[in-house]
Parts: sequence; C-alpha cells; structure tokens
Amino acid sequence: MKRIVVYDFDKTLTYHDTLQGFFTIAGRERAFFLPKMFKYMTDMVLAKAGVITNTELKERGVAYFLKGLSTDTIEELSRVYGKQIRLNRLYRQMLDTMQNDTHYFVISASFETYVRPLFPENVTVIGSRLSYENGHVDSLAFNCYKEAKRSVLHEVGIFEIDLLYTDSYSDVALAKMAKRIVVVDRDNLKECENAKAFKECFSR
Repeated sequence: MKRIVVYDFDKTLTYHDTLQGFFTIAGRERAFFLPKMFKYMTDMVLAKAGVITNTELKERGVAYFLKGLSTDTIEELSRVYGKQIRLNRLYRQMLDTMQNDTHYFVISASFETYVRPLFPENVTVIGSRLSYENGHVDSLAFNCYKEAKRSVLHEVGIFEIDLLYTDSYSDVALAKMAKRIVVVDRDNLKECENAKAFKECFSR
C-alpha cells in the first residue's frame, strides 16, 4: 500500500491566500467591481467574527464575482491566475522529491479549477467546486473546508494519513488522521508529534 501524503494549499504551498485574488481577476472588468469588493471585504470581517460561516462567505464571493461567467472563461481565468500565484519552497521541494511509493493529495478550500493545473497528474487535487447551469457559473457546489476535507478523503477510501502539511488549525480534522504533522509558516517547517501538539502549536 502506498504512503499517503496530504498538503493543504493556501499558505502551505503558497506565500499568500489565493481566493480573493481569483475573485479579483474574475470580477475586476465587470460592473460594480469596487462596491462588490467592499461588500466582500465586509463579509470577510463578518466571517472572521463568526457572524457568517466560511461557506456563506464563499457563496457571496461566487455571487459577487463569478456568477454568470462561462465554463471557458473560468478555465481561461484559472490558467492566467495560476501563473500569478507565488508558490513557495515547499511546493518546489514537493515536486522535486516525489516518490513512486507515495500517493500525494492536495486538498484545498480554494477552487479546484485553478489549483489543479499547478500539479502533475500523479497528484490528486481536491478543492472547492462551482455549480454550472447552461454552461455558466450559478453557485458554489462544494466548499472543501474543515471537516469536508476529511470527508472527501473518506470517500476515496483514505482513513489514515502518513504525513500532513498544513498552515492552519482549520485542518484539525485531517491532523487527527495523521501519523505525522508538519506545520508550515512560509518557508519554516515545524513537526508536531500528534493532534494534541498540533492544537498547542496554534494556541500560543
């Protein structure tokens, strides 16, 4: 059986969060972009305060910036945007040290449509997904966040992770599945012994 190595994406393999940037590149040429971005920034504050959920925040972002765009437009924007993402040292290390006895997963709350092209075919990429109606974006289909990340692994028969890389405590559900956990802080890596140590790493 192959080893299972799982990576988060935003701020684990990149130097910054990528979702707002994708909304920006998708919406900046559309009507009322600045008022919509102001609303979205306000919604981000509400989400951080717990007034709305992460899923509600993402749904609003899709409604503000992506709704109505065609499948072809989303794919082209994804290609363009992917080239702008600042990928970090761990990303390069991942690609340079891949082994045949390992199954690699990248599981991201960001949209699968722009994350997938950044990795070779032997990496399984699972991310948030859009719903389309008549070939145009309609809504958020799936938010790959928190416990949803664990659920998608269970769906493909993965119940234990040999090595997890993440920057965020929101991945605690994955940490509980992992034998080894490495917390990423830009180019700094810190290994945690178990899920308890993982929690303590973020409580300091």
